[in-house]
Amino acid sequence: MQKIIIVLVLFFITYKSVHSQSMNGENKEDERIARLTQDEKLTELVKSPDGKWIAFVKKSKFIIPSDCTYFFAKGDQADEIWIIDTTKMTKKLLVAPHFDCEEVSKLVIDPHHLQFSPDSTTIYFETSAWVTSSAVHAVDTDGKNLRFVTDGSDLKFVQSGTYKGNIIVNRHRYHFKGDNPLGSSNDDWLLTPIGKQIKLYKKQD
Repeated sequence: MQKIIIVLVLFFITYKSVHSQSMNGENKEDERIARLTQDEKLTELVKSPDGKWIAFVKKSKFIIPSDCTYFFAKGDQADEIWIIDTTKMTKKLLVAPHFDCEEVSKLVIDPHHLQFSPDSTTIYFETSAWVTSSAVHAVDTDGKNLRFVTDGSDLKFVQSGTYKGNIIVNRHRYHFKGDNPLGSSNDDWLLTPIGKQIKLYKKQD
């Protein structure tokens, strides 16, 4: 009985020590991240699945031009995406504002709904685009290969099963019978990570 009590005491002492060290480590990381983001107007702060990256949105110094502002008010500041490397505790600008009056799919002024890919190598995000739909873009964590993926919103990654790693996006579609319009719908579609349509995932009521 005495041996059992001693073993239990040693277990709780060890657990408390390890737990305390773990909490201290987390607290120090939180403090370093807080310093890196000090005075930033943070929104959409999100951590990668592997814990190596933290991405967030902040206001830029870029003033949106007044000649083709889409859904933005004259004089508004555009947003940009920044990323923190949690192993080196450094941060850098990942996506600067991109303004294009002619091609809406290239417009990047209000990135939001940031999500990391399951392998933590890519950040997906949405932007305002067409009257009936947002746009989904992606960029590698090193800042390269910024690209338009698809029209749509409410981006989600499939987490398991046959289609794991693919994306689900709500897309606005018009319906016709010949040349006669039959209305429109907003349904969830299953796509590859590069935006290739696989199939209708869920029809909205």
